[in-house]
Amino acid sequence: MRKFTRAAVVSAGLLALSGATAGAAQAAPAVHQGQDIVVPGTTIADCQAVGDKLVSQKLIVSYACMVNPDGTVSVTPYYND
Repeated sequence: MRKFTRAAVVSAGLLALSGATAGAAQAAPAVHQGQDIVVPGTTIADCQAVGDKLVSQKLIVSYACMVNPDGTVSVTPYYND
């Protein structure tokens, strides 16, 4: 019976912790990914220049970069909901 009680206490603690984490995640603003913006460029720095400009203009909240093999870069924008 002691092992069962200890397991029940540990399980309840884990459930409480996961519930608190879920509550914190819901409080954060939601962000969604937009369609890639393809612009001329050949380096990550080219992509970051475009992404940084969009962030500074407050058009997006974040971005990801990818260099394409055809002499372009893709900026993946993230927006607040």
